[in-house]
Amino acid sequence: MSCSAILLGENLGKETAVWTEIGDEAEEEDGEDLSEEEIEAKLAGSKSRCVSSHSHLVNLLCDWSNRIPICLPCQQIPHGTKYDKKWLVPALQDICSIPYTPIQVSQCMSKRFDCSQQALDLKSIHTDPDLVSRDIKVVLNRKTNMEAVIKIIEGNIPQLTSLNLSHNCIQRLDELSELVTKVPHLKVLNLSHNDLKSEHELDKLKGLKLVELWLVRNPLCDLFKDPSSYVSAVRQKFPRLLKLDGNDLPPHIGFDVDTPTTLPPCKGSCFGSDDAKVYIQRFLQQYYSVYDSGDRQSLLGAYHDEALFSLTTPCNVQNPSGGSLREYFKDSRNLKRTKDSTMRFRLLKHTRLNVVALLNELPKTQHDITSFTVDVNAYTVSSQGQYLSRHESIRAFSRVFITVPAVDSGLCIINDQLFIRMATTKEISRAFVAPVPPPSSSQVPTLTAPQQEVVSTFSLKSGMKLEWSLKCLQDNEWDLNKAAHIFTQLKTAGKIPDVAFMK
Repeated sequence: MSCSAILLGENLGKETAVWTEIGDEAEEEDGEDLSEEEIEAKLAGSKSRCVSSHSHLVNLLCDWSNRIPICLPCQQIPHGTKYDKKWLVPALQDICSIPYTPIQVSQCMSKRFDCSQQALDLKSIHTDPDLVSRDIKVVLNRKTNMEAVIKIIEGNIPQLTSLNLSHNCIQRLDELSELVTKVPHLKVLNLSHNDLKSEHELDKLKGLKLVELWLVRNPLCDLFKDPSSYVSAVRQKFPRLLKLDGNDLPPHIGFDVDTPTTLPPCKGSCFGSDDAKVYIQRFLQQYYSVYDSGDRQSLLGAYHDEALFSLTTPCNVQNPSGGSLREYFKDSRNLKRTKDSTMRFRLLKHTRLNVVALLNELPKTQHDITSFTVDVNAYTVSSQGQYLSRHESIRAFSRVFITVPAVDSGLCIINDQLFIRMATTKEISRAFVAPVPPPSSSQVPTLTAPQQEVVSTFSLKSGMKLEWSLKCLQDNEWDLNKAAHIFTQLKTAGKIPDVAFMK
């Protein structure tokens, strides 16, 4: 709807329209007063009786006492009734689509502006004596009033750095969102003692680079369970904030970057030295060669007696593409899902026998050694890559070995943390692009040739599997006779499980 203006004043001239007078001196045409409901109906539907004598007549509506022009859709002015000015002017402001900007408001704002600080104090502007004395009420919770104030700021003080809007009954911040572009240097904003009910209102101001904000005595402050959550929520919207409600905040940890940036490309594996690279690569090749061979019992020699192992999968075990990690679900120690302390303890495998027993129960795999990215820090070996599951689907893993030196100058795993997830499309496309060496036989990777021979001999005489024979020999300090004696005692007592013997 276009908004023309209608001028009610003394010096209209001969070209202006003739209007039925509205104001304190207005006479009733129909002889009776109308109720506010009837007046509002006329505001919505009645048309003005404007008789124009000029093709481009500009109509202005003036405040009675000050002759200050305000804008109004000309076809919505009711007529023929004596109205209360204190009710009529706000009613006209509410239905007007163009901001109400009397000169007195600009003058009032000028008095409240501190040029040296570039600060504007509009606290309780609706009670300002200069405006009240002229019967002008500026209520900033009205859309048109707030738009008018922002327009004045934009046109006169765009370099404004501090704005106080406290004690103004503000309920929404829709119009204030224009401050982001129109007052880009604003650093301090006071919205305290208003009526903001939701923290989501602050989202409309997120583009402001505020360093100080006041929100105290707004209903939204009561929505947070404690002060820390309140500070955290506000600081997420204004990361540069240094002071909130007058309280200094701890320095924000982050990157002061205005434009989006991309992370540098991955540099690949890091071994520290060429010697360490050869040593660790050989260790991993031996480990995964046995792991993928189908008989993981031989990994006993790679773990410390007091080794710990934990397996973790994401909380969402079902992949949208249809893939599943449910076969790992019962052994996953994801702490976000596993709340019971007893269950957490049970899922943490302790001692190498229990560790290797669980590894034997996990699905068979085929790892792509060429996809591995390895980081080495002292005795900590972190690796990630892809592997082929028994369902012929490619999955991704991250694994951390914490090791200690072994007796034979090798490495002995004391802590093993395995994380398994569904592979991304990019990871799948890069997996198994190079030939993978076939799995080796179940030889213990960290044993010397004489030790492997002793294990084989003991296994042949005792009838036990290699891994159980290795355990018995290691427990008896590689003394073959002592190990044989202990084996006989335990077998006679029935303390060796059937699973330890070869079938």
